[in-house]
Amino acid sequence: MNKRIYILFTILILTGSVFGQFVGKDNLSISLFYMQKAELDSAKKYIDLSTTDDNLKSTAKTWYYRGFIYKELYKKREKDNKTSPLRLTSIESFKKMLTLNGKEEFIESTSKILKYEASTLYNDAARLLDPKNYKTAVSNYDLFRSTMLLVNPNFDLKSRDVKFKLALASMLNRPAETSAGLDSTRSYQIKKLYKEILSIDPNNSAANYNLAILYYNEGADIINNMDYDMDIMKLNEVQDHCIEIFLKALPYMKKSYSLERKGKDKRKETLIGLKNIYYGLNDLEKSEYYERELNIIETQESIERLNKQLKAMEEKGLKSSEEYGVSKTKLKTLELELQTLQNKHKDLEKE
Repeated sequence: MNKRIYILFTILILTGSVFGQFVGKDNLSISLFYMQKAELDSAKKYIDLSTTDDNLKSTAKTWYYRGFIYKELYKKREKDNKTSPLRLTSIESFKKMLTLNGKEEFIESTSKILKYEASTLYNDAARLLDPKNYKTAVSNYDLFRSTMLLVNPNFDLKSRDVKFKLALASMLNRPAETSAGLDSTRSYQIKKLYKEILSIDPNNSAANYNLAILYYNEGADIINNMDYDMDIMKLNEVQDHCIEIFLKALPYMKKSYSLERKGKDKRKETLIGLKNIYYGLNDLEKSEYYERELNIIETQESIERLNKQLKAMEEKGLKSSEEYGVSKTKLKTLELELQTLQNKHKDLEKE
């Protein structure tokens, strides 16, 4: 019995010696000890003390483990907090680490963690794109960008920038779809976003089209709300101002149109836009040109619909029905109408 007690006492002494040998008395060592035991609150306490310790605050190791511990705390406690202070502190700690000597051994691990944290910021930004939270979304996206650039200063974020700005502009533009419309401040904000997109990607069809529509609607709203009892001088001033706005819309709508022609995917909305802009500019000839092109597309759509209807009736064995005969006659009329429209349009293009 005494022998067993002696052996146990010896083991305890040896264990205490090993602990004393491998766990230093400095705050960083104590923090790492608690981190290995998954006692993150204690690890956080001592890693924070390390950042104010004159012997530890300038070492890359201190700031790496601070970033790591705060990242683990974020995953454990604030994963659903889209403005998580723990995540922010983690990123700031890694940012500090990357400025210090001795960072090389931590670079690979740091890059992986920062990419993970950046992905959470991007996802949170996307989820926050609503009228109430969009400013926080913008902040999160900006932090996503800066975090990715910490990983790689040459990282190409253009496609992400365009995607986010398009989504933001679309969300901000929703009041335009209601009777309330857009106020001047919001309209300016959305125009600025589309111009930023075009500075990155001048051939972005959506940005060109939507910017043109914003300008056109601005001019159209002035005309629709104009007091026609005003004196002639004031009336001329308002009309001149509207023409200036329509001229701002025109190049963006034409650009959208040219991009669609190259892709052979014309949108009726773009043709309607060009038709209306030229009408607002009192250029009736060009307005009619785009109206005719619009009519061609609409007639082609009608022909396609009729062909589908006729095919469906044939499959049902209704070729001898009166309805089939009426539809067939209507189809021939539309095909003749389409041919006439196309011929006139070709003549105008030659001119």
